Amino acid sequence: MHTRGDISTPSGAPDGAAAVPGEQQRRRGTGPWLLVQDVQRAKHRDHLAPGWLLVALLSVIGLSALLHHRRSRVPALEVPRQRTPDLPQTGLPAGPVRREVAVLIATRNGADTLASTIASAAGQADVYVVSDGSTDDTARIAEQSGAKVLALSVNIGKPAALYRANRHFGLTTDYRAVAVLDDDTVIGPEFIKHCLAGLTDRVAIVVGRTITNWTREHRWNPWLAVRAYSYWKYQLLVRRGQSALNVMNCVSGSNSLYRSSVLEQVLVEDTPYIVDDTYWTLETHRRGLGRIVYAPKATALICDPLNGRDWYKQNLRWLWGTMQGIRGHRIGTKRTMFDFMYILMMLDWFLYVVVWPFWIAAVFWVGRDHWPVLLAVYLTGYLVWTSIAAIALRRWRLVLLTPFVLVFDWLYRVNFAHALVKALRQPRVTSCRWESPSRYAQGAAA
Repeated sequence: MHTRGDISTPSGAPDGAAAVPGEQQRRRGTGPWLLVQDVQRAKHRDHLAPGWLLVALLSVIGLSALLHHRRSRVPALEVPRQRTPDLPQTGLPAGPVRREVAVLIATRNGADTLASTIASAAGQADVYVVSDGSTDDTARIAEQSGAKVLALSVNIGKPAALYRANRHFGLTTDYRAVAVLDDDTVIGPEFIKHCLAGLTDRVAIVVGRTITNWTREHRWNPWLAVRAYSYWKYQLLVRRGQSALNVMNCVSGSNSLYRSSVLEQVLVEDTPYIVDDTYWTLETHRRGLGRIVYAPKATALICDPLNGRDWYKQNLRWLWGTMQGIRGHRIGTKRTMFDFMYILMMLDWFLYVVVWPFWIAAVFWVGRDHWPVLLAVYLTGYLVWTSIAAIALRRWRLVLLTPFVLVFDWLYRVNFAHALVKALRQPRVTSCRWESPSRYAQGAAA
């Protein structure tokens, strides 16, 4: 399966991300879309004294220099603009196109969830599926569900599979826009409509609202709880503002709509980062292809990791790809609003990962005689945020799962440090392939 990088990043982020026993196709209902509110990936804004802020700013400058150091060993990123015609571009049958939007889904062994994904999109757009070397019934199920299918005999990775499918079907030639979905994404009944409303003349990419498919079967799963909370918080506090300023640093690889002329330019077979949509986002900004906007009414339910191993690996891939992009596209070296805001975001990451933990430790050390009071105050901060999220999402059990939010918040800091090391050691990849988290049925929301 190929998953998003929404976000990824703490941004996400983020696309990251094996299959569970098959489930019969669930019919998509409209209930979850009335119950779910904005979803946000966890972000922490720290208010520090001016002295700390100066130290943090200098440290971010050092971090930026570290990511860009020794450029002679890692030359500037250059991806060929011309493509080799490895597959025939057949296009669509002669005659007018039935719809102005195509949905493209890359999948590997996604038989358990693919039918639900296709069903959610079939009434809104023409659906195309590329089976990336699947060994199960993915291709057959896609055809039975009404999609046009390209079955690849070997696994070549999500971006390469999307690239070949686009050339094979001629999507960017025959359609005004192409929505790229993951094989475990169920879009809302008016997803395409809301995305098209946002695709004005100067807009290149429209990003939908990501919502964790927190099913009744997994209603007490802490990993899903943390993701649901994180998406809500990130999209509320970060993505909306980034959209207004046109400084969005990542798109949702699982549920975004691309103007065809833009996708034709950024969709390459050999994506140099482990997160393909990170590359697409940065190329759109650097080449001035148009704005990237957020459409909160274009909702999409997605499957998220059910266990700690998958959660950590997916976050790590998203963050690794983000840092590869910072180095590969030399973020912070140009006098643009995008570069300026990205530097501020890097400062925020530094405060979150480094300064804030030391400040907390210092406060507890100084007030160690009153540590129960300090701990209560600290926990109250998390409780306030999860209570607000519980009201917004109508998921009251989030309040009871607040301790897990705290623990995973600290584990996320470890993710950051690990991703930085990986980006320094491997600033590019030769193949954008990964093992996806386990899927689960798109059942009714709890």
